[in-house]
Amino acid sequence: MAAARYLCISCLAPAPAILKTTDGTFIKLLECSSCGKIIDRYVECEKSIIFMDMMLQEITVYRHILYNANNFTAQFYMKLAVSLVLSEGYVRWTNFAQSLPPGNGIQNNEVYLYIMCTLTTIEIGIFGLVIALYSWLRLSYRWLPLYNGLLLGQCGRLANIAAIIWYHGSSVCFQVLMLAFILISSIQSTRAALHIGRVECTVLVLTAFTSSLYASRTLQPLMITTYQQYLT
Repeated sequence: MAAARYLCISCLAPAPAILKTTDGTFIKLLECSSCGKIIDRYVECEKSIIFMDMMLQEITVYRHILYNANNFTAQFYMKLAVSLVLSEGYVRWTNFAQSLPPGNGIQNNEVYLYIMCTLTTIEIGIFGLVIALYSWLRLSYRWLPLYNGLLLGQCGRLANIAAIIWYHGSSVCFQVLMLAFILISSIQSTRAALHIGRVECTVLVLTAFTSSLYASRTLQPLMITTYQQYLT
C-alpha cells in the first residue's frame, strides 16, 4: 500500500493520492475512503479561486495549502515572511511619524524603520513561539505546517500598505477591521495546522496575540528612547 502523502480537506483522513490520470489526458479527482467527498477539490482551481476562499476564511483551503499543494514552496513562505516584516514595519514607521508633531524628522531617518521591523519580527516571533510551545507540549504536530500556517494567518498585514499608498494613512476603523481579519485568519490557519477545535484554537490565538502585542508595545518605547539617547 502506498504511503499517505495527502490529507482529505474535509475529514483529515490520510490519502495516498488526490487524483489519477487516465491515458495521460483525463484527470479524475479521487474521493476520500472515509467521508466519501472529493479529497481535495482545490487541485484543479486557479490561484485566484484559492485566494478568494482564503478571504472567505474557508478552513479547507488552508488545509489544501498546508498539506496538499505543491506550488507553495519554501521560497514562497520565505518571501512572505520578509514581505510581512517590511510592510508592517513601514506602516508602523509611518504611523509613528504622523502621530508626532511636524518636523520631528522620524520619517526621514530610516533607523526608525529598522526599529519597527525589528519589533514586528519580535511580535510575530512571540506569537508563533506561544503557539509552537503549545503544539509541542500538547499535540506534538509537525513544525513545517505550523510555521507555514502562522505566516498565512498574518497575510492581512499586507493590506496596510494599500491603505498607506491610497489614503495616506490608515484610519482607526480600518485598523480594527484588519486586526479582526488577522485574528480570524490566524485562528483558521492554526486550526488547519494543528487539527484542533474552534474554541480551543481561539483561546490559543488570543493568548498568543496578547502576549506578542504586550511584548512589542513594551519594547517599542525602550528601543526608541535608547536610540534617541544614543544620538544625543
